[in-house]
Amino acid sequence: MTRTWPSFVTKDLGPDDDDEMWRRWEAYNRDMQAIIAAGGVHQDEDGWWVDDATGELIGPDPQIERPLTDEDLARMRPLAEVLPDLAEKLRRGRGPGKKPAKETVTLRLDPDVIAAFKADGPGWQSRINAELRKAKKLSQRA
Repeated sequence: MTRTWPSFVTKDLGPDDDDEMWRRWEAYNRDMQAIIAAGGVHQDEDGWWVDDATGELIGPDPQIERPLTDEDLARMRPLAEVLPDLAEKLRRGRGPGKKPAKETVTLRLDPDVIAAFKADGPGWQSRINAELRKAKKLSQRA
């Protein structure tokens, strides 16, 4: 027998549909809590609930999925206040005379290699790039 898992869909709602969003949230949360209480599910490291019998992803922890409350919104701070360095980089953007952007690729590396670069702190991706340039005897970019 296949179970139907609850869903919390809000993409059809507009900015003035708060009551409907909360109604859907309460139904989703109630259904998820009943499934969790009944057992036969476990939570993975990312907060998703997984059916023990099938391995099927059921959904995220209801606390992760829930809509933001007025209190949540009141605690929010501007990006420039929380992460000023990132905000400044975003403000500057890329303009005339900037070096060409690097190409985004997917690269599979051994976990210990990644851990060794990450252990040296932020900028580990750039350090990997520099090491690859050295290995291929390419000139270093300024």
